[in-house]
Amino acid sequence: MAKQPAKSSGKKPATTASAENSSFGYVLRNLALVVVFGLVLLIVDQKNKKQRELPELTNEFYALRQQGTNQQRLIELYNRIMEIQNDTSFTTRLLRGYNFVVHDVAIAGKETVEKVSAELHSKGLDSTAYSLYEAKMRYKVGTYDFLKNIVNTTPENAVILVPKGDSVISNNSKYNFIYEMEWLEFFIYPRLCINIGDEEKYPDLAKRASHVLILDGRGYEKLKYNVPVEQRPADALLPINEPPAGIQTP
Repeated sequence: MAKQPAKSSGKKPATTASAENSSFGYVLRNLALVVVFGLVLLIVDQKNKKQRELPELTNEFYALRQQGTNQQRLIELYNRIMEIQNDTSFTTRLLRGYNFVVHDVAIAGKETVEKVSAELHSKGLDSTAYSLYEAKMRYKVGTYDFLKNIVNTTPENAVILVPKGDSVISNNSKYNFIYEMEWLEFFIYPRLCINIGDEEKYPDLAKRASHVLILDGRGYEKLKYNVPVEQRPADALLPINEPPAGIQTP
């Protein structure tokens, strides 16, 4: 007699049910972690709310003090500012960096990117990938056009003497890190650079020096010709051996 096929009981195999329960438990646990983490961030954010008020309160305080009006509001602002600044509780000290990382870096950074993108678009600077790249580089690197001029006016085997930076003018918003040879060579390679004063450290490179990068009027002493003071630009790229067109030497 032929065997009859076994009837289905309607129940799922134990292994399948176990797998589904495990998956559900996994999702539930992760959801709980997300909720807890969100609550912690909310509490921390509220704790730092006072710190975010400080710049606005300070600006208003100095504006009113300069105007010499509304003394009552001035006193209120002063007391509020002192209250925030004098908060040295454990949680405040523990979470002091939160406001900077989240609001000043992450959120403000995102807003800056959106603002810059809108500005570039309004000027049509994002019409091509290359124009967008150029616009971004000019925004990030204040000396970008200056660096491009070095590339466009020197041969690839050029060796450029560069004045050393100092505590007063180096690494400022005008020159970025142009005094740092590794930073400068990143933009102008295969051209090479050497700081004025480091010639003895790199004698072979110094012998090949072909140009001087004049910065804030420094570097003229390395030229083999004299440039009259009235013809000296503060910033320039000049060949060492012969004066370029437009400069009349004695």
